[in-house]
Amino acid sequence: MKKFICAAVFVAVGFCSVVSFGGCKAGDAYVDFKLSEDGTYYIVSGVSGDKRGLETYDVPAEHAEEGGEPLPVKEIGYEAFYQCSSLYRVTLPDTIEIIGERAFAMCKFSAFTIPDGVKEIKRGAFGMCEVLTEITIPESVTVLEYQAFYCCPKLEKAVVKANITVLNAQVFYNSVATQGGNVYTDTSLTEVYLPATLQKIHSTALYGNFLTDVYVAGGEEQWANIYFYEMELKEGTENQYVEKVVEKSEALPSVNIHPWNL
Repeated sequence: MKKFICAAVFVAVGFCSVVSFGGCKAGDAYVDFKLSEDGTYYIVSGVSGDKRGLETYDVPAEHAEEGGEPLPVKEIGYEAFYQCSSLYRVTLPDTIEIIGERAFAMCKFSAFTIPDGVKEIKRGAFGMCEVLTEITIPESVTVLEYQAFYCCPKLEKAVVKANITVLNAQVFYNSVATQGGNVYTDTSLTEVYLPATLQKIHSTALYGNFLTDVYVAGGEEQWANIYFYEMELKEGTENQYVEKVVEKSEALPSVNIHPWNL
């Protein structure tokens, strides 16, 4: 199984520039919004000014530009709060449906509530949130992308109620590098709760954690049918990949399996 290092895989993706269409003052920082392409809702698009000045923020259920019509806020956009290093509390309204790519990556909250109604959690949305301790992913979520909670070393408990069939690569991956370049695990994650809809788990989804207990909504019968996999290059091709089954004992050794009532 391939091993990865957090900094090499996640941070190297880089930054983006954000287009702003007005905002709300929060200390020395401004939270900006932009209109969706179809003009029916607003997206939290980024933070301008001094990001270090943003410590808490309540995302509004509606937003309006000066003289404009109030519209619902439905999306936390691409890298909207990325690297807001002082941000320790965020609340989301029930209107939010999408949490975008790296939207809250490298923030400092220890707790975060994902409201019912969120449908998509994009790649790296909560990556490298170093003090996040517990997360519950509601049943409304149907898309839980690669690296969603990547390298969150204080995460102790992950409750996945999401309506998903696959736990994607590196969702809760937690392998990091020392200054000397050695790879080691630095994690608190010991409990994971898996939904009844789950059918397969990528071999790196839970890699680097000291898991002792896995709670499965369908109990041991479902666990017996869940399999771990990875993608390998198809023989004789340059860019075609096929699914390869990985033994549970290799991907997730020495865990206790428990039934779980959603």
